[in-house]
Amino acid sequence: MEALLHQDMPAPDETHLAERFRAGDRDAFEAIVTLHRRAVYRVARRLLRRHEDADEAAQVAFVRAWNARERFRGDAQLKTWLIRIVLNVSKSMLASRRPEQALSDESGWLESGRTDPGVRIDRARMRHELRCAVTALPPRQQEVVMLKVYEGLTYREVAETLELSEGAVKAHLHQAVSNLKRGLAESR
Repeated sequence: MEALLHQDMPAPDETHLAERFRAGDRDAFEAIVTLHRRAVYRVARRLLRRHEDADEAAQVAFVRAWNARERFRGDAQLKTWLIRIVLNVSKSMLASRRPEQALSDESGWLESGRTDPGVRIDRARMRHELRCAVTALPPRQQEVVMLKVYEGLTYREVAETLELSEGAVKAHLHQAVSNLKRGLAESR
């Protein structure tokens, strides 16, 4: 029973790492970057779509995290705090893009591998339709879908990241799924 009560708490090593990070320990910061860089990059990539932009957003997010380390209170997990930062950086980058830059290169989304070309095209088309439907969602629903579905965060982690209640996260996800079903049905 006690294990269930503590399952969402950060691991003791990460708690100690966070304390060292807040105190300005560069080795702790490097360890944090190593632990969370993939998740931070994936969030940026899902929003920005291009590797170069996602890489830049992740780097900016880690620089901002270092500069704001004293403001990390420890009431959220490091991962959710970092994801919140990269979400904000990515949104700023999207807002500053010129319209022609906003159009993503579809070749990065096409499936690679040795699959029947017809199947690859069908999968690429389905992914494209789903991606279009997700981008048509209101911004908060997009964020919830990205973090819960694509990143696999728990409701609690999504709530911490977006500074919402768990109930609000569930409501946004339910509404997003309804909107996606409706949008995909209309596109067929």
